[in-house]
Amino acid sequence: MKMIKIARGESYPIRLGNMEGAKADFLTIGGHRLVIGMPGIQRSETQTIRKGQMKAGFIKDGPLILWVFEFLGNLIFECPFDTRIIPQDRRQLPDVTNEHQRMFIDIHLVDSATNLVKGLRGITLPPKLSLDFLSAAQDQLADAREMAPFIAKYNAMNILRLPKLAAVQACGEL
Repeated sequence: MKMIKIARGESYPIRLGNMEGAKADFLTIGGHRLVIGMPGIQRSETQTIRKGQMKAGFIKDGPLILWVFEFLGNLIFECPFDTRIIPQDRRQLPDVTNEHQRMFIDIHLVDSATNLVKGLRGITLPPKLSLDFLSAAQDQLADAREMAPFIAKYNAMNILRLPKLAAVQACGEL
């Protein structure tokens, strides 16, 4: 595996284009990464994502896993996740040996207009959420249905409803 240096204030090694939102790059041999791209991100938004309380949860509906991340001030990101599109040689589903294990997520905050890294953060998911997600990912691998109709259902909803539907929970800092 090739090592890549990522530092605040420097160029992000992957060009995001004009991305606005979040992408969950979980269950890979490289770990679990949440990339948040926002063009022209404001200082207050940067501070909220870098240092504010973060909550996370997901909605499991048919083959869909829809992650919902909430920061103080109604800063909400939703992102569909599909285990099936991760190449098998890059996919890694962690073995859970006890009910206290937590999934660790690296958060990369990038101003997608300039491709500059605005923040880096590490969080852990609550143990039950970690276990529930890994179970949902296993179920998703066995479900051949298309996700598009399920995604359309949630895209039609007001994003402010999603945290409650996803039963978001406070995440821990490391």
